[in-house]
This record gives sequence, C-alpha cells and structure tokens, in this order.
Amino acid sequence: MPLEPQTYRQYAYLGIQGKGPSNQITNALGIEPDEEWSEGDDWQTKGPHKKRWFTNWKLNSGVLETEDLNTHVDAILRRLRTRELALQSLTGDYDVRIVLVSYNLQCFSFELDFQHQRRLTQLGIRTWFDAYIDEDVHKLMFDIRTQYGRDAFDNEES
Repeated sequence: MPLEPQTYRQYAYLGIQGKGPSNQITNALGIEPDEEWSEGDDWQTKGPHKKRWFTNWKLNSGVLETEDLNTHVDAILRRLRTRELALQSLTGDYDVRIVLVSYNLQCFSFELDFQHQRRLTQLGIRTWFDAYIDEDVHKLMFDIRTQYGRDAFDNEES
C-alpha cells in the first residue's frame, strides 16, 4: 500500500544577495529584513574566523510552517505589493529570488501556482527550491527489511 505524502515543515522567503552593505537593500525597499549580513561582516564558524564574501538580505513570509508553500509565496507577494518598482530596481545589481524550503518524510512534489509564477516573473524574481528528506533512506530500507524480512523485497516478481 503506498504511503500518503508526509510533509512536516515548509516555508518560503525572499532572498536578495549581492555586494555592498545590506542597508542599501533595506533603504531601497523600505522594509526591515528578518535576517541580513553584509559583505565583509565577521562570520564565526566552528573553524577559523571568516569574513562574509557576499551580502544577504532575507524577508520571511510570516506564515506558519504548516501552511502550503503557495500560501507562503502569496504572503511574500502581499508584503511586496507597494514596493514593486523598488524591487525591480534591485534586480540588476542583486540576485533576487523566492526560496521555497520543504522538509519531508518521503519524496515530495510541488507545483507553484501559475499566477504566482507570472507575478514573480514580472517582478524579475527567480525561484529556488530546497527539498530535504528528513530520513536516512538507507536506514529506512534496513528497518523495513528487518521488519518484513529481506525476502519480501528480493523475491518480488515484476
């Protein structure tokens, strides 16, 4: 029996990347970002001290992570509605994209609403999709074979 698709976390955000201080993006759009850093800012990883090599500006959808991805995109587009010309002015100097993120318990597919696709294209906003399966598929197969026996899979007729 096939399993129902299971998604447990998904969200979207507007990401703007480029060079220079992030406050140039903030000033152009007139919106405070949910997260930002500028090229040259200090960055501490687990290893040696580093400097950021690009500017990143992020605006979250503000929607719960249990909602559909199209709901997230709609919320972002609504937040940008009065700032469309300013947003279009950034697309030459910055990489402007909607990032769609989904953490899943198994394989996953998604179709972006066509009206959202059209509007994002008009605004010069690209889409980027990050999908993660939050399960080690090798461990999953091992567990299934342990539960049902290896022969349940190896001796199936096609």
